[in-house]
Amino acid sequence: MGSPIPGEFPVADHHIHLNHAGVAPWPRRTADAVEAFARENRDHGSVRYLSWLDTERRLRRLGAWLINAPSADDIALLKNTSEGLSLVAYGLPWKAGDNVVGIRQEFPSNRVPWESLTGQGVEYRPLDLSTTDDPETGLADLCDRNTRVVAVSAVQFASGFRLNLERIGEFCRKRGILFCIDAIQQLGALPFDAQAVKADIVVADGHKWMLAPEGVALFYTRPEVRNRLALRQYGWHMRQHPGDYEMDAPWEPSATASR
Repeated sequence: MGSPIPGEFPVADHHIHLNHAGVAPWPRRTADAVEAFARENRDHGSVRYLSWLDTERRLRRLGAWLINAPSADDIALLKNTSEGLSLVAYGLPWKAGDNVVGIRQEFPSNRVPWESLTGQGVEYRPLDLSTTDDPETGLADLCDRNTRVVAVSAVQFASGFRLNLERIGEFCRKRGILFCIDAIQQLGALPFDAQAVKADIVVADGHKWMLAPEGVALFYTRPEVRNRLALRQYGWHMRQHPGDYEMDAPWEPSATASR
């Protein structure tokens, strides 16, 4: 089996690889980029640190383009999908009696953060896809005045089933429910438009169809939603002016997703 792009996927010379929905093999350009960065660090240390920051900014711009986000300022780079969903689950202000609506067949990354909120009196209400021919209506029927978040995957990991995200997003927006999408199984394989589906939050690691290394994830938040998420992690890079190293200088979190 030859590579679809000659020389770009050496794995195809040895395997029929069908596990992109798990962990995708790297194309040659991904491996070359990782190797080049390692060599640069080996040979020059941090001399080119400013160019590394340029690469980060370019990646955030490309992430915004990929999902049709209004601005690169709405894109953060995290470690993985689980971190992004956990930032939402433990950043929102909950009260006892609140609930989150989702899918029973979700990959654990998009169930466990919500299920872990039971200690705060938050209920997780999963829809069993095997019991309905209209999952969008099924999700809506599970919602009530105490529903704070509908959290689903754009594409189901085990079956490849795709929800009608536009229908769900329209429903959530009209009722003031946050719409949180795990897009890891779609980005890089199919077009995704965060504005068209009225997504409030989108998170996706890059190691599936985006053909990137594990350890880098895209995290999108609408500004009005981002400001509702309490900060649980702190460091120098999340400040409004990260280049100010003065010991006694006052600081505040960045207004962008870099917070």
